[in-house]
Amino acid sequence: MNFIEGTIFILFLAILSVPLATKLRIPLEIFLFLGSCIVGFLPGVAGFQLNSDIVFGLFLPPILFYAAYFTSWQDFKFNLRPILQLAFGLVIFTTAIVAVVVKEFLLPQLSWPEAFLLGAIISPTDASAATAIVKKFNVPRRFLIVLEGESLINDATALMLYRFSLAAILYGTFSSSKLVGKFFVVSVGGIFIGLIVALLATTILKRIKHTHAETTFTFITAFSSYLIAEHFGCSGVVSTVTAGIYFGIHFPELATSRTKLNAKASWDTLIFIINGFVFTLIGLEWPVVLENLQSYSVSELIIYGSVLTIVVMAIRLIWIFPSAYLPRALFPSIKKKDPMPPAKLLFALGWVGMRGIVSLAAALAIPRHNLPAGFAQHVNLIIFLVYFVVVATLIVPAITLPILIRMLGLSNADELEEKMHQEAKARLNALDEITKTITTMKENENIPEQVFQEFVKQIQRKHKVIQTQLNPAPYSLLQDDYLIYKKLLFAAIRAERNALMNLRRQGEIHDEIFWSLSNELDIEEVRANTLRASGV
Repeated sequence: MNFIEGTIFILFLAILSVPLATKLRIPLEIFLFLGSCIVGFLPGVAGFQLNSDIVFGLFLPPILFYAAYFTSWQDFKFNLRPILQLAFGLVIFTTAIVAVVVKEFLLPQLSWPEAFLLGAIISPTDASAATAIVKKFNVPRRFLIVLEGESLINDATALMLYRFSLAAILYGTFSSSKLVGKFFVVSVGGIFIGLIVALLATTILKRIKHTHAETTFTFITAFSSYLIAEHFGCSGVVSTVTAGIYFGIHFPELATSRTKLNAKASWDTLIFIINGFVFTLIGLEWPVVLENLQSYSVSELIIYGSVLTIVVMAIRLIWIFPSAYLPRALFPSIKKKDPMPPAKLLFALGWVGMRGIVSLAAALAIPRHNLPAGFAQHVNLIIFLVYFVVVATLIVPAITLPILIRMLGLSNADELEEKMHQEAKARLNALDEITKTITTMKENENIPEQVFQEFVKQIQRKHKVIQTQLNPAPYSLLQDDYLIYKKLLFAAIRAERNALMNLRRQGEIHDEIFWSLSNELDIEEVRANTLRASGV
């Protein structure tokens, strides 16, 4: 089985697994792991190794840009302190402790740079799997913001440590003072380049005015921000994250509705496929990795992986509580502005340190040719341990997190109610603006009174329906009206779609008309689904 066949197989398995993963509320990555194991143990599988530059240049930019695009800049700024404590402090702390445990207690045959390399690879968390679970339980919004913000920034710290550790192995040079200076320079340079690329991209985007070209241009922007920064010796990760956040703020103002829908769907699909690619590469490497681990017994490998997983999970829990308490103890202004979070929230945040695709990509990017003799013997062990930790930190929290959230009572009904109120107020404000605009048009243009009044009635009806969300009595007649309205709305969309399909089958309308009207219905249904869906 070659790379293309393996990827098609894993993607096929992932697609079939989506309903089960959704129903069981477990990360889809677990099914990708199972697929990669199947691929790796199929007869005739040949080892496959990509150049490290291709692994980083091909997989990281879209992953980082996608995550940054959907980051709330407002929330990110407010939670910057805890995010940076996790993204910088915890990553460095994890790398150092893992290196000490590995070198002094677990695998003394590894050199210090190799131990630090392993620590750097497994230090960054991946929020995608965790958020896929916790979003279903209505946890406090800040929990998600910190989790996603940490995942967004910690890759830069981890990959910087990764590259310095790898340089120390390959070239025998390492300097902590140079590391700090270099980290500052490449990070600032990455921010600067990311902003420049994003500014130029948004300027160009204003002039394109073509849905597919605009969507493709967002991909080009993601890769350009990474590659240009790397070309000038700056952090491609920081550059891509910066460009992604900037795009997330300004792209909705520049793109048409059709482009925004198309871009969201295209990016979701691309990230889904990239996950399949990475797990396929791991699966195709399994024969080579396992063949070169024959000097270790299966029990030894399981013990090494299990101990490392426990250490990684324990380090996060140990870090979370002091990092939340000490800044508030030392600086009362922080405590006044941002009171101490509940212990149960901190524990849950410490428990969801899932590792993911960035760690896998970093392991795959370790060069396999012209290596020092000692390191060449240890590469496969490092890759195995990384894969073990990634899978274990996906499975253990995925199984226990739903139970933990229920036990700790992390559901935040008040926050959900506030969110719904904000949404209702925003919709009412928009409808008020519509009324003002069309009234002005009526005064300045020759609009028939009957047409105007009919349109106004529709606006007033929507206004009344949305107003029910602000009603303090959740079971009032108005609330029932709202739910009935939602049912009627979806029934109307289904009926209209069925009518169009019947007309098409009977040959009474041309396909071009069918697709045009179907697209309108799709957009209307997407919009309707953004309304509160309780009871529908």
